[in-house]
Amino acid sequence: MITDMDFNFVEFNNASQNLFLSSEQTLQGSILNFISCNKNDLNLLIESKKSSIENIQLKNVGHLLYEKKWKLKGSKYEFNNEEEGYCFILEEETDEKIKSIEKERDFYKELLDNMPADVGVFNEDQKYLYINPHAIKDPEMRKWMIGKDDFDYCKARNIPTIIAVDRRDKFVDFIRNKSTYYSFEETNERNKIASHNLRIVYGFYNEDGSFKYALGYGINIDQLKNYELINFRQQSAIEISNDGIALLENTGEYTYVNKSLVKMLNLKSSRDMIGRKWMEFFPDSEVNHLSSEVYPILLEKKFWKGEAHGYKYNSNEKLIVELTMNLMPDNGIVCICRDVTERKQQEEQLKRLALVARNTNNMVIITDANSKIEWVNDAFTNTTGYTLEEVIGKEPRNTFNGPETDALIIERLRKTELEKISYAGEKLSYKKDGSTMWIYLMSNPIFNDNGELTNWVSVETDITPIKNAELLYQNALIKEKTLSDLKSQFVSLASHEFRTPLAGIMTSIEIVKVILEREKATYPDRIDIHLERCIEEIHRLTSIMDNVLMSGKMQLGKMPFEPKEIDIITFINDIAKNFQTIFPSRVLNVSAPFSKIEMQFDSKLLEHAINNILNNAHKYSAEDKPIHLLFDDGNEEIKLTIIDEGIGIPEEEQVHLFSSFFRASNTISYHGSGLGLGIVKQFIEIHNGNVIIESKINKGCKVIITLPKKTNQL
Repeated sequence: MITDMDFNFVEFNNASQNLFLSSEQTLQGSILNFISCNKNDLNLLIESKKSSIENIQLKNVGHLLYEKKWKLKGSKYEFNNEEEGYCFILEEETDEKIKSIEKERDFYKELLDNMPADVGVFNEDQKYLYINPHAIKDPEMRKWMIGKDDFDYCKARNIPTIIAVDRRDKFVDFIRNKSTYYSFEETNERNKIASHNLRIVYGFYNEDGSFKYALGYGINIDQLKNYELINFRQQSAIEISNDGIALLENTGEYTYVNKSLVKMLNLKSSRDMIGRKWMEFFPDSEVNHLSSEVYPILLEKKFWKGEAHGYKYNSNEKLIVELTMNLMPDNGIVCICRDVTERKQQEEQLKRLALVARNTNNMVIITDANSKIEWVNDAFTNTTGYTLEEVIGKEPRNTFNGPETDALIIERLRKTELEKISYAGEKLSYKKDGSTMWIYLMSNPIFNDNGELTNWVSVETDITPIKNAELLYQNALIKEKTLSDLKSQFVSLASHEFRTPLAGIMTSIEIVKVILEREKATYPDRIDIHLERCIEEIHRLTSIMDNVLMSGKMQLGKMPFEPKEIDIITFINDIAKNFQTIFPSRVLNVSAPFSKIEMQFDSKLLEHAINNILNNAHKYSAEDKPIHLLFDDGNEEIKLTIIDEGIGIPEEEQVHLFSSFFRASNTISYHGSGLGLGIVKQFIEIHNGNVIIESKINKGCKVIITLPKKTNQL
């Protein structure tokens, strides 16, 4: 019986099998012809000396011929195996027939011996009946292997039996299933060099289905494996490429797209494109352009490169791609797409910026990552006197700074360059002729997509006229402050000096009245009238002096502010009582809670402010009209509202109410200095409060004072 040899199994792919199909057919035919070359021509007669073996299959004769163990005895060929105890005799064969068989035998032997593949024939015990020189080059080892199996080979070569085990397992399974053939890839390593072989085993069976023998052969596929590795690497490179890559049929349908193209078009997977035509992914205008203008060039030159414009799939998001197309021999197309949308938008933006930079009156300087000048605009050359050729490659800090440039600013600029951050500020700079100019500098770093610094863009504005005006203003401000200080000092001195003689005059008038009463002198009543008028004018003038003095102190910041914890309800009621004492004929309605409300305020300042508003309400309203003082308690603040029904204030003049010495046009016939409301506003604001006046002509006036319960100026 003849059986198969087994091999280590590695999955056998279709590409490898197809590659060696022709070799399979050749080998199969050669082996069959060699093994059974005289099957239909010889009659086998058996003569047994020590055993009664009968009916030896004729197919074995081919094997015995191959082994050349026949001996010619007369007109008969005899094979005598005394060790095994049997003898084969071929009778009544002519020399011509034998020679024909031997010739045919030698032909197929030579064919198999020189076959560029590993060829072996073995029986059902997996013992070799034939091995060609390509499989085992050593003739002694090849001869020794006849009748032995892979385990014997591994033992003789002192190599691991894992190969023999694998081959045996697969061969047993092959015999059990009575398969026609099986194939696999086998990898062996010798001297640290891997060798890959394709193994194919065919089984041959008798008419009754019993196993006859097996033919196995293998071909080295190292080159194929290299091709597969190269193909895998190329496929991997294509798949991970940032560029979109696609293969199209000559009908325009996609047969392959990589992940980058899928992502570029805003699709979910390649299945969304495979089998669909490229026209579905471009707007009509671009389809017409590619079809009518690009495709004729591609057909003629087999290559085209340019831009294509469209939108991401099912989106209004613009997409601009740099498209490269190659026409294949079968008229299929290889497309490479690179998304240049952002770059194109940046280029457009840079063009616009460049246009602005050229035409702006501001000086623009572009430097490289090392702060060396690459470009300046016309405004720079016109302002500084330098040409682009004179400054290109130079560093601004070494070119435009001078002895009067602030060293701290130079250090700040150096630090921003090291830290790669923006800078904005004023700097004294120098022109080509050595003259100075003040500039306002804004410098910004520019980074590429990898976060690397590529440029600095600086915009400089000539602010020399502004700085000159500022200097003039500062000088004027100093003079004004000096005059203000002199005015305040004069007001303070004048107020103090005026108060002294006024007090003397008041005292003298009081003495005159006392003398007149004591002497019982007779004098006209109009003398009392004039004396009272003098006293009123003295009070009015004293009040004016007090307001002027207080205003001067506020402007100089010398007005003391001393808030304390005080019950505001008691404070308001005391002010109301004092007002009623001074003006007993007036009605003052006070609406305030009975419980205490403690809060922080300066009683002197707040009393002055409230009295000022109450006095205005008395002055500018009729005697028979009531005045209302309302109190509202909030969580964080209180609100005081004073309402009168007097002459009111013209609406167009209310914007000037808190200006010093301002008086409304309808108060000309009333005494006043125009300082009172300005002082009220300052006293309320020093408490972090607010004062609002609402009024209409002849409709009265409402003054609303809001004060926090706790001031932050303790």
